[in-house]
Formats: sequence, C-alpha cells, structure tokens
Amino acid sequence: MKLLLFVLMSLTLWGQSSAKVIMLKQMKADSASLIAQAFGDGKVTVQRDPRAPMIVLSGPPDLLTAIENAIQKADVPDKPALNVELTFYVLVAGDTSVSTALPEELAGVAKQVKALFGHPTLRLLDSIQVRSRDGKGGEASGMMGKMQGSLPSQYQLRFAEVSLSGAEKSRTVRLNALKFGTKIAIGAQYLDTGFNTDVDFREGQKIVIGKSSLDSSGTPFFVVVTGKVVD
Repeated sequence: MKLLLFVLMSLTLWGQSSAKVIMLKQMKADSASLIAQAFGDGKVTVQRDPRAPMIVLSGPPDLLTAIENAIQKADVPDKPALNVELTFYVLVAGDTSVSTALPEELAGVAKQVKALFGHPTLRLLDSIQVRSRDGKGGEASGMMGKMQGSLPSQYQLRFAEVSLSGAEKSRTVRLNALKFGTKIAIGAQYLDTGFNTDVDFREGQKIVIGKSSLDSSGTPFFVVVTGKVVD
C-alpha cells in the first residue's frame, strides 16, 4: 500500500498528465489491471501490488475515467449458483402388485408412452430426487422396488452437469452426460442395462428420457425427468 502511494506521488511530481487510485471491492488487482491495460491501449501506466485492493493509473484523464467506470461495473459480487431439484420417475409397463398407480401429475406423460409404445398399463415403480447446483453434477444409487417373482433391481443415476439458461419464467434445464443404469439378475449373474443421453427440457416440464429392461423377461421401464429451481 505504501509503495503504491509513493508511486502515485512520484507520478504527480514527474509531470504525468493525471493519476488516479482505484480502490477495489471484490476484484483482484491483477484482474483490474487487465481491464486498465485493455482500455488504456498503451497510453495508460498501471501500477499494482497484488496484496493491496487497489491499482494506480496514470495517463490521459478521459481514459482514466473510462477505465474507472469499467472497473466499477465489473467489480461486483458473483451471483450465487441456483439450486436445482431434479425428480426422476421410473414407470414400468404391465401389471405388478408392488408398483403403485400413476400420480395425476404423470397422466400426460403416460398417454405419450402408451401412444408411442402401445403398453396398456403403466405403474409407478419408484421416484428418485437429486438436488444439485447450476453448473454442477450429481448422482444417486439404490434399489428400485421389487417386481413380482424377481429380485429387486439395482440402479445408478449420474449426470456430469445440470445447467440453466433463459429468463426466470422460461428457463431451460439441460442435463449433460446423463446415465441411468440398472443391474438385472439373470441366474446367478447380473447384467448391466440402461442408457446415456444429453437432455433439455423447460423448467417444470416432464419428459421421457429413456427406455430399458427391468428384469430377465424383458419387462420394459421408462424414465421420466422434471426439474425446478429451489431455494
């Protein structure tokens, strides 16, 4: 700090056109110096001490004012990342005594699945919730219900990143490198099944993101996802 003040006094004594001290709130001195150099175009001298929250500029007064305005606009706290709650519904085709009737909120999705794949009956086998942050990944694992006459199926859910885009009332949720896998029992062994995909959907929208087999007899299941921003 003392060094920078000494430089400022020296610049004034040496007859520079103008000198200015810019105090920083959030921004590092090195970052502020990059802005000053870009605006200064070789006409502004920048002095800094990485340990001090300030930089000292010397040069034409109009350039110093422009640099100060630019730094003040950029020197603001980063916005906190938004939290995203994702819900995955596992729907199974065919009648089973352990899965439950579909909630009313999934009626629209069920109609789409029935129309596309022709399954007359769909039941809710399980639901999975994962909470993450914009720009972060997430994962979950466990057992999905229990089909009649079979062992319960293990599942693993993972995505590399959830990201948000668009205005608050029309956000798009993107899941990158989403993987949903199950292990189904075939005799004394387990077989890995599932799918990998990238998916985009509007906040609050429910969409089918994949189909796979739940057991050795080929019982199909479908995964539906929805998501919303939460506090």
